Amino acid sequence: MMQLSVRLVPVDDTTLVIALTGELDSTTKPVLAAFLDPLPQTPVKHVVVAAGDLWFCDLNGLELLASTHRALQDKGGHLALAEVQPPLRRLIALMTEQSLTALPVFASMPEALAAAGVEEYRTPEPRVQRRHLPRLRTVPRAKPATRTQSATRTQPATRTQPPARAHSRTREEPARPAASPPVELDASRLPTIIFEARSLRDEALHQQQALHNRLTATEQARQQLLMARRRCDDSLVAMRSSLSEARSILIMAETGSASPPFS
Repeated sequence: MMQLSVRLVPVDDTTLVIALTGELDSTTKPVLAAFLDPLPQTPVKHVVVAAGDLWFCDLNGLELLASTHRALQDKGGHLALAEVQPPLRRLIALMTEQSLTALPVFASMPEALAAAGVEEYRTPEPRVQRRHLPRLRTVPRAKPATRTQSATRTQPATRTQPPARAHSRTREEPARPAASPPVELDASRLPTIIFEARSLRDEALHQQQALHNRLTATEQARQQLLMARRRCDDSLVAMRSSLSEARSILIMAETGSASPPFS
């Protein structure tokens, strides 16, 4: 099953970088369309598609990029492609000859960003509100020696146990495991995890549909085999009947009981 990974990297309020990894065709086109379709209604005017890791792209995916480019042109912007592989370059050239839409293609990301009006590009920090994310914290535990000292302080002075006995009790107390470091969830990986979960779900549905189709084909083949078996049984019965008649004729001919065919 073909997969497509989409990563959004905002440069400023009007410029957006979209990094594509995988294959863009009719099956993965809705994944990219979910990100591109809302862009004309946003302040974003310039979109740069990093296509260095785009292994495959057909006319369906290219038409989606071209329609987004036309929508951004109405706002005074554009959609450009950077680091395009040679097969995709040839496909864009053929599409440009057949239509009036010419997608801007650049050899590197700095050139594409410079055409969008970005002089210096730095990857911004992800804007994630970590206060809403779950965070596990470890509660510090008191050391055994500290507990022993507090217990000896609360008892009266006349009942204080000798140092040797207190030392032995400290030795008998089981050792506690070391506290594990706090575990924090990486919020920047949440979009990737969600996309992987959706991809696994789509792959499971695809495999389920394939199994259903195979079961249907198997049932049809089984019905055809049953019909062929019935026809074979009928032919076998007819052959056995013909064989018994032939045997009876031969027996009658040998015994001479059969009347001659002509008088």
